[in-house]
Amino acid sequence: MTDHLHPRVAELVDALHTAQHDFVALLARIPAEQGDVVPGEGRWSIAQHVEHLAIVEDGAGRLIAKLIKQVQSTGALETERTTVLDSLDHVQLWTVRKRIEAPDFVKPTEGLSIAEGLARLTASRTRLIDAFQRASGLALGSAMAPHPVLGPLTIYQWGLMAAQHQRRHAESIAALVAA
Repeated sequence: MTDHLHPRVAELVDALHTAQHDFVALLARIPAEQGDVVPGEGRWSIAQHVEHLAIVEDGAGRLIAKLIKQVQSTGALETERTTVLDSLDHVQLWTVRKRIEAPDFVKPTEGLSIAEGLARLTASRTRLIDAFQRASGLALGSAMAPHPVLGPLTIYQWGLMAAQHQRRHAESIAALVAA
């Protein structure tokens, strides 16, 4: 499936697919009645976690598309082949080590069900993966934009952030289900 892609894009697309697959499998095991239960003051329900991910992914996807257009306009091609999957290891975003307060613009506010949030997240993830596949071979490490918590990220890192952020929320949701 990713054989025709630049190795950096291929590994990123695989990470995005795997994170989405694992997340959907996790949600499939959750009883519907558990989705809207708020576990405590200042905490989110499972449905709110999913809605938050959909909001973040949609915004990140729009930003990534804009950055890709910038790189396309330069015609810069990727010359590196080393992995990008370890480029955010220093923040360990994929695990809940400490709570990170979400900025207001990505907090869940619509009251979506798990299914509604997942439908939006899936559509955003599909657009994101398609954008990376179309941009394969471009110098995606050459353009950056600031993340509100993580600081400046390359296009590759923005995609990696989406996968790791989803894994982080999967860990939070699994803890809610276990509680």
